[in-house]
Amino acid sequence: MAVMAVAALSANAQVWVGGELGFTSSHTNGAGTDKMFTIQPEVGYSLNDKFDVALAIGYTYASEKSLKNYIGTFSANEFEIKPYVRYKFVKAGNFFAFVDGAIEYATCHYKGIKNNENSFGVAITPGVAYSISPKVTLVSHLGEGLYYNHQWMKDNYHKNNVGFRLFNGISFGAYYSF
Repeated sequence: MAVMAVAALSANAQVWVGGELGFTSSHTNGAGTDKMFTIQPEVGYSLNDKFDVALAIGYTYASEKSLKNYIGTFSANEFEIKPYVRYKFVKAGNFFAFVDGAIEYATCHYKGIKNNENSFGVAITPGVAYSISPKVTLVSHLGEGLYYNHQWMKDNYHKNNVGFRLFNGISFGAYYSF
């Protein structure tokens, strides 16, 4: 029975690779310049026309250079691993809407600070996608969705975050299916 179940899943399964890439730069007169670069490759497996499972691994570099009263330069490097399940619930032609349920772990190293900041969390993030061909799909996540995370550092710093953010940022990506 287990072999039949795996065979049934494999018959409809499709592997895809892709991810997201982002860059942000802002400058405020007299206050400073902020820059952020993010890359998040991922690999996924379509179980059927409603469910996917995937793993994303991300890297973010952020820096801030303060110009007013010259405070200095801040920079951080963050690494993240995020397995998730995607549920596709609305389909109209080549468009579909989905929601991702993810578990996330990240570690961030700040320049000049001895201890790394770590975080663990869960998130439910909505998104939309458009299949431009049977092999290529464009994807967009709409904000951070509903989330909880716990941040900590070695020196007894702990912080819990709970929130719902929709349309606070839109990310874009693409996937290629095999």
